[in-house]
Amino acid sequence: MRDPRKPAPVQSTSWALSLPMGRAEPGEGWRGWTDRGGSPLHAWAFFVGFVLFPLWWIASCMGIPQTRTLDGQEKGVVMIDDPQVEHDARSWRLRCRVMAVISFFTYVPFIVCVAVFA
Repeated sequence: MRDPRKPAPVQSTSWALSLPMGRAEPGEGWRGWTDRGGSPLHAWAFFVGFVLFPLWWIASCMGIPQTRTLDGQEKGVVMIDDPQVEHDARSWRLRCRVMAVISFFTYVPFIVCVAVFA
């Protein structure tokens, strides 16, 4: 049996987008979106980036939601947030960074060629 004080082990990030479960609370923001099971903002930017490729560049520089912890006196560190949220955001940011580099070597020369030879 798993210790309930410890968070679940971090799973690999899937390639699918997901919408959050349940209703949003007022003033919830993006942290609430991902806490309820929705994909991080980086994931949405990755897929929309195929149409608007500068989104990959923007998402590759965006911050990551940090997992908040409480330092306990006797028991050690207690996780407040799910570490899976931070792991998923890091994975999607890395994917956006890879696509930003690929887009730099594909889209930018294409646009330059169109501008020069049109």
